[in-house]
Amino acid sequence: MVESSLGRVIVAEAFDERGLDVLRGAGVEVVSCVGAPRERLVEMLGDARGLIVRSETRVDAGLLSQAPHLEVVARAGVGVDAIDVDAATAAGIVVVNTPSANTISATEQTFALLLAAMRHVSRAHASVQAGLWDRKPFVGNELYGKTLGIIGLGRIGSNVAHRAKAFGMNVIAHDPYIPASRAGALDVTLEGLDELLRDADIVTLHIPLTAQTVRFIDARRLAAMRPGAVLVNCARGGVVDAEALIGALDSGHLRCAAIDVVPQEPPPKDSASERLLTHPHVVATPHLGGSTFEALERIALELAGDVVRVLGGRPASGAVNAPSLEGADAELAGGFVDLAYRMGALLPQLFDEALRSEVALVLHGDLAESDGRPFVAAALAGALPQFTDRRVTNVNAVAVARELGVRTAIVNEAATPPYRATLAIAAGGHRIAGTVLPAGPRIIDVDGYELDAIPAGTLIVTRHHDVPGIVGRIGSILGAANVNISTMQVARNAREGLAMMVLGVDRGFDREVLEAIEDVPGIESARVARVP
Repeated sequence: MVESSLGRVIVAEAFDERGLDVLRGAGVEVVSCVGAPRERLVEMLGDARGLIVRSETRVDAGLLSQAPHLEVVARAGVGVDAIDVDAATAAGIVVVNTPSANTISATEQTFALLLAAMRHVSRAHASVQAGLWDRKPFVGNELYGKTLGIIGLGRIGSNVAHRAKAFGMNVIAHDPYIPASRAGALDVTLEGLDELLRDADIVTLHIPLTAQTVRFIDARRLAAMRPGAVLVNCARGGVVDAEALIGALDSGHLRCAAIDVVPQEPPPKDSASERLLTHPHVVATPHLGGSTFEALERIALELAGDVVRVLGGRPASGAVNAPSLEGADAELAGGFVDLAYRMGALLPQLFDEALRSEVALVLHGDLAESDGRPFVAAALAGALPQFTDRRVTNVNAVAVARELGVRTAIVNEAATPPYRATLAIAAGGHRIAGTVLPAGPRIIDVDGYELDAIPAGTLIVTRHHDVPGIVGRIGSILGAANVNISTMQVARNAREGLAMMVLGVDRGFDREVLEAIEDVPGIESARVARVP
């Protein structure tokens, strides 16, 4: 049985059992507060390191203040509207969600509603259920040849664009944050918002709910849409002015709307949300965008994995309040963020005073065009805990570094053969370089010594004269201490007659063992480094 070495995580709302299995298997004590009153949740958070919620639990500053040991708040889904992200950030708490887990589900829900609206599926089904067989009222329209306007060309919007092409649709998009090259790769034409609303037969929304997007589609923008157009919203209910949409449907300016979300869920009686859901020209579902068995499993597994990473001191892949990679960068370079953390942890353990000078993150090859900030934050999150007792995560690493006087820089360089992408950390005259292979992260160079070392667990790193017998003597010392060697890498510098050895061992050991290694004739230096 695995001991609860990673502490306690409170599950406040229903969470897939497969995700719970991941947590328990990693040594997490899982405590369920599903259905419990808020007072009980507050009580259990007193010594908890993690909290998992969905959309109903308010994680506000008051709740966070009652959780002094909390390190991660995990949202099983996309939106974090119910979480005070600013308060969590101020406390150094990582907020994670699963932005990509329901991408396919939400994309398919978009087309399910759109096709239902264009072909009168709901009304035709009700007619058949009533014992009728009358096709005339349900003559619909094809998607083929229509112009689809996508507002928001992120993960879901991009997937919608890709599938719309299979229907033979002309696709245009508006997204001020997407470069023309990315739109071109999707065979999508970028337009201004006014032009898109004017040109599109169908407008589909795939934008987050923020202070800038509340009621983004209002009466003025609805009026700017093409007469007889269709509006689809599988994003967030609050990005559409419900009253204004009802008016556009009542007047006949819009033919129909297909919606999965409304501003108030569940809708209060006689509210604009309820009137919109029951409108005769609306096809609606009760927020089913992420409700597939496949998406729920992906959400649980991805979220549980991130919780384990945070509690183990490693960067999360889905952190909301830390620098993160997006789009194509995330697919290419996601593993390098974890590598940066591991190399950051190695730097001060291998080289004294390294953080006293500027720390440069060097991005090579395919990595060079990526946003460097996530790598900087990850490297600092690995390095800073080596000489401060403050809680340091990707969330606050840059701020803590600034307070401690640690300076950073980002450098872009050409590819380093034979690797298409590598990451290096240079500081205090030292340099550690690595890459990510299909088998995982690797350290490929330390101060000019070429290696293929796995940056994980307990490592012994020696510099020694390149003479026979040293490796055997070190092996004998470790064997006598009952320490097993799991991996070994030796690199030579023939010109200087020196070598570097990196040993992975299966457990920690006493200081006396390291001193015995240091006393071996020919050893220049011996260091122990521990990488989470």
